[in-house]
Amino acid sequence: MPEPSSIKARDIMNTFVVTVRPEDTAWTALELMNSHGVGALVVVEGNEAIGIVTERDILRSVLKKRGVEDLLSMLVKDVMSGDLVTCEPDTPLVEVLSKMVERNIRRVPVVSAGMLEGIITEWNCMKALLDLIKTREHKHESP
Repeated sequence: MPEPSSIKARDIMNTFVVTVRPEDTAWTALELMNSHGVGALVVVEGNEAIGIVTERDILRSVLKKRGVEDLLSMLVKDVMSGDLVTCEPDTPLVEVLSKMVERNIRRVPVVSAGMLEGIITEWNCMKALLDLIKTREHKHESP
């Protein structure tokens, strides 16, 4: 594992990103999350990331409207977070982590020239940091 300052977004991002369209229903979004085992979807128009929708976003909307039946008519564009925080593939991990902490977010889509290339999650960050710690401990143990 390289030095912390040299770890880039591309080094830790997931390249498989589950996406949804803004005109899809909240129900469709939940089905996609469930079938792929994820808690959020990047909302795209074409291949351009325009927002993110999480299980929490949908739950809040259902509770506000007070009806599970609304899931079939509620559109992703009405429940998604449109103030999307992204990074580029060459963004240092330290910057990504800073954005996540400052904005209190768990996922950061990785975009290049407006095109979605991947996503970084809390889990990706924890794994990268754990690998770094283990590598450093191993170096200290070696003669």
